[in-house]
Amino acid sequence: MRHTVFLFLLFTTLVSFGQQNFVAIDTLSSECSNVLGQEYQKKFESINKSIVLKKGPEKNLIKELYSEMQQNFLEKIKHKDFICNNDLDHYLKGLMNEILTKNNINTQDYKILLSKNSEINAYNTGDGTIVVNYGLFLMVENEDELVFVISHEIGHQFLNHVKNGIEAYAKLSKSESIIAKTKEIQRQKYGKATKASNLMKNIIYEDYEKRRKKEIEADSIGFVFYGKTLRNPKAAVNILTKLDLSDNETDSLTVADYKFIFEKNGFTLKQKYFNEEKSLFSKYDKMKGINVDSLKSHPDCATRIKLIEKKLEAKFSETYSSPKAFSEIKKNSIYQNLYNLYSSQQYGISLYESLKLYKKQTDDPVLQKIIHLNLLKIYESRINYTINRYVPAHDNLNNSDSLNRFVSYLNNIKISDFETIINNFKS
Repeated sequence: MRHTVFLFLLFTTLVSFGQQNFVAIDTLSSECSNVLGQEYQKKFESINKSIVLKKGPEKNLIKELYSEMQQNFLEKIKHKDFICNNDLDHYLKGLMNEILTKNNINTQDYKILLSKNSEINAYNTGDGTIVVNYGLFLMVENEDELVFVISHEIGHQFLNHVKNGIEAYAKLSKSESIIAKTKEIQRQKYGKATKASNLMKNIIYEDYEKRRKKEIEADSIGFVFYGKTLRNPKAAVNILTKLDLSDNETDSLTVADYKFIFEKNGFTLKQKYFNEEKSLFSKYDKMKGINVDSLKSHPDCATRIKLIEKKLEAKFSETYSSPKAFSEIKKNSIYQNLYNLYSSQQYGISLYESLKLYKKQTDDPVLQKIIHLNLLKIYESRINYTINRYVPAHDNLNNSDSLNRFVSYLNNIKISDFETIINNFKS
């Protein structure tokens, strides 16, 4: 906690970077999380009383799913996953209410929250809450793109996608066909793994098709909602084009980068630190036949873009809205996201993203401090054998080669060399 407080104190002092001054948003307010937690506890109690559950075998499962979702959300509040800042809250609420009022939707039924999450995404919880991840500001270039994303999430709520999804999942899980297939696999003497894998693939594809359909539906009605704001319609296509690539890592760390960054004052890295420990099951890490697009945070953007382009008029303005409030958030988004990752104890990812920036900006004092503080935390976790809590696991399916190399490096480096690197980054 001491280093986290120190990092915030560092960022509350203006740090010059070119023409930019950065002051971190405090994301550690206990008072804010307590008030928000009480608000949502009451909200969930009210919702649960009003839910009319269907009769049948899936009834209890539906109750369990709602309870699990709500508890998960309350845990996020408890762990201070949401940013409480009057200016940011007022700004985002203004954008959401602009959409709602233009479309004659009751603003009292909706609430918008800003999450510390660095993932480039936003989501709807099904109870009228729209959550915007701070990481989204790394991608949006203007306010119009942000407003379309919010319109899209309002579309999910308007169409009751979360509620319908819970009921559909419960029905599928308790369906006679799935139960029968599962029992059949259990009776098999040989080939259980293959049969189970094939069943899982079918469920994944079916789920993907439903996700894809819901995203297209939310795009469609979201574009109608967005159109009523009279903002630039091309922004919808622009942001979907960017989101289509958001799951792809745009930068990486090579062995040469590590040597450039860490080899200081006569210190030399050893090649063996980058050797990856091959899993016995590595040949199964990447399942053949799985559509990569089905694993994306934003499925089938190419099709969705084409559908929206058909709705665009032949002529539209190239001007987009970027008022001062948006520009300030956008300007600070890179540093703030690194701070958010650190304050969320995601020291590995915070360090990884910091290093990718630092290799191009080695004179940046803010990046130097973030790297130093993350190194300290990861060093402590190595000493205490808790590194897996703070650093991602090696994963051939979901990680890039660069991220897997980073994980290997942090796990393989000698403690004495770790100490040398930390001292070299000490300001």
